[in-house]
Amino acid sequence: MEITPIPIDKTDPNVKEFQRIDSNKDGQLTFTEFLLSDGPFLEHQSRRFHGFDVNGDGVVTKKEFEDYFKKLEKYKRRSDMFFNKFNRDRRDPFQASFFDSFPKNPQEESRELSGGPLHNPSMVLL
Repeated sequence: MEITPIPIDKTDPNVKEFQRIDSNKDGQLTFTEFLLSDGPFLEHQSRRFHGFDVNGDGVVTKKEFEDYFKKLEKYKRRSDMFFNKFNRDRRDPFQASFFDSFPKNPQEESRELSGGPLHNPSMVLL
């Protein structure tokens, strides 16, 4: 019985990764290919940047950066208030009266933050 060898480039994850990064398939990696190899990370960073850049001028000022985190802190406080009230009152959060003591129109804050770089407050700067 004859065994057909499997080429190393079909099974070795390091070789497969090299081949994936080598976008022009010339057998070598340029610095640009290496940097651009992590598309999901670059997309994530792009979303973060554009979320900070409120006026869309391609520059994030210190004020834009600070304002974003002030909004994030306000959003976090609202979330904490919800869970603290839930735990304190031990009431059913699905009853309309549970929400009576919360500020009205929280969608505005959610909209302000949803387009921002940090959809998840636990992901504050990586």
